[in-house]
Amino acid sequence: MKPRIISDSSCDLPLNFLAKEDIDFSVVPLKIIVGDHEFIDDETINTKELIAAMKEYKEASSTACPSPEEFAAELRKSEENYVITITSGLSGTFNSARVAANMVLEENGDRKIGLFDSLATSPSMILMIMKLRDWIKAGMYDFETICEKLSEYQKTLTLLFLLQDLSNLVKSGRMSRIAGAVASALSIMPICRATTDKGEIEVVEKIRGVKKALSSMVNMVEAKVKTHEQFPVVITHCNNLSQAETLKDLLEKRFNLKEVYIFPMHGLTSYYSNDKGLIMSF
Repeated sequence: MKPRIISDSSCDLPLNFLAKEDIDFSVVPLKIIVGDHEFIDDETINTKELIAAMKEYKEASSTACPSPEEFAAELRKSEENYVITITSGLSGTFNSARVAANMVLEENGDRKIGLFDSLATSPSMILMIMKLRDWIKAGMYDFETICEKLSEYQKTLTLLFLLQDLSNLVKSGRMSRIAGAVASALSIMPICRATTDKGEIEVVEKIRGVKKALSSMVNMVEAKVKTHEQFPVVITHCNNLSQAETLKDLLEKRFNLKEVYIFPMHGLTSYYSNDKGLIMSF
């Protein structure tokens, strides 16, 4: 039976990403509630419709994490499972997966289940999945060693957000309406990061203008370049391929990085980053 990697839908990898690797990959969807409309974050979701609905709805939207049984159904499909979830600092998804793991292990104590709180979201989860893929394919490590190595790798990752539409922050009460209006009028964009200990979002800088904001994000990669000659970078975007490609080009030209990947966001990360948002992990 093939090893199975399971993520939630905050991970923006296509379902067929590991199809040629002899590794099963499945995604357990979250739900996004905008007024009376419930969006299921699976392959059928239309992110442009989601963004439009959030802009039209005057109140705060919300999300609902998967049930333990939804995770358990995937865990029962393989004897060897690796589960990577969105940060527990923003969602109850990790706890739902943990309950599911306990349920399945009670049914069959021989199953192997590695459970990982990414303390981040999509780009960091993608990097973790890429590492898993490489270690599983290499066949050099047993399950326990891979889990140990992945836990250590997760601690090395940095996650950055560039937010360009602040309306969700205003609606959720995280930013006052006046501050949001002023920031939008002056094209002030917050660059945020996920904290390494709790996976919560904190503002690092407030930059005026897209060009300066992208340059600032590139500057934040420099410290890692001093200790690592090469490392992969993942960029995800919400309806913003052009700026994602600009960011990729800046990273490649300045640091000669060879592995910079771009993926469009699905529903959950679009919900958090909003229209034109960019998220980067390295």
